[in-house]
Amino acid sequence: MSGGRDLHYGSGDRLGGAAGSEGGEALRVLMANEPRAYRESIAEVIRELRPGVEVETVEPESLEDSITRLSPDIVVCNRATSAVRESIPVWVELYPDYAPFSVVSIQGVRSKLDEIQLPDILSIVDRTVGV
Repeated sequence: MSGGRDLHYGSGDRLGGAAGSEGGEALRVLMANEPRAYRESIAEVIRELRPGVEVETVEPESLEDSITRLSPDIVVCNRATSAVRESIPVWVELYPDYAPFSVVSIQGVRSKLDEIQLPDILSIVDRTVGV
């Protein structure tokens, strides 16, 4: 993992085969982080600024069931479970265990991001759909 603000996505501008690309299904983002107000605020901003992206919010304890039900392309949570790590191509751990950093995984390549901000999350969404 690396620190800083540079997120590395591999060789292309977008993730290969990601939903939401031209002619594809809408990208699905599942928000399951705490606190709830933070989760709802981030979700609302994504909905407003990226209207083609479907955003669902759930309580963290519902994360695993929601993955099965919704098949998200991106998960934002405080603790990436084994289901997240094994089945979600793009995930973000926001301040796991109250750490001063977040972890971003894009197709299995993990990066550490100090003090993640909303533009960073939007950038992850944009790169995933190729906007």
